[in-house]
Amino acid sequence: MQAFQNRYWNSFAKKYDQFIAKYAQNTYNKSIALIKKELKNNDEVLEIGTGTGIISFAIATEVKRIIATDYAPAMIDIALKKQKRNNIQNIKFKLGSAKEIDSIEEVFDIVIASNVFHLIPKASEALLEIKRVMKSEGRVILPTYCHGQNIKSRMVSTFMSLSGFKAANKWSIASYRDFIKNEGFIIIKEIIIEDKIPLSFIIAKKEAKNG
Repeated sequence: MQAFQNRYWNSFAKKYDQFIAKYAQNTYNKSIALIKKELKNNDEVLEIGTGTGIISFAIATEVKRIIATDYAPAMIDIALKKQKRNNIQNIKFKLGSAKEIDSIEEVFDIVIASNVFHLIPKASEALLEIKRVMKSEGRVILPTYCHGQNIKSRMVSTFMSLSGFKAANKWSIASYRDFIKNEGFIIIKEIIIEDKIPLSFIIAKKEAKNG
């Protein structure tokens, strides 16, 4: 499954920006506007599942520095070309897994994993890594499509899977919320962005350590 998904996203990379512009631009615009409201100019940011860097490029002027990772080399190659073309200096793009983040503990003020958690098998492992690298007062921003919310979203998800786009997690809005809480996070904000598959835009912080 994982090897197939790697091949899928590598092969899809050249079409990714066009796909977003055609099918998800409105949702991305709303998410980016909400993300920007959470940022400060001295923030150290990690973006997981950056793809071709759409979100990192959109917020680069709002923060101090961004580490942007993706497990598909073709996505990172495109992001690097865009970065060079636009001469953006404060983003570092690199290959990386959400479950094995190349960082010491408690480094990042903000971690962003946008439109990616529904794609991650054993997603709790990724949240555990995010918790490890977030500062104690940091926040994680987790906009995620909820494929299991209703009949329409499940039908759309099934249709998408026929082209190779397979959701590993088909949460409802409520079950996605419970998933985050059960992994030791406190939800600060939750906004639902309506789409063919509704998107739950959640911002959370780590639960305080006992003692």
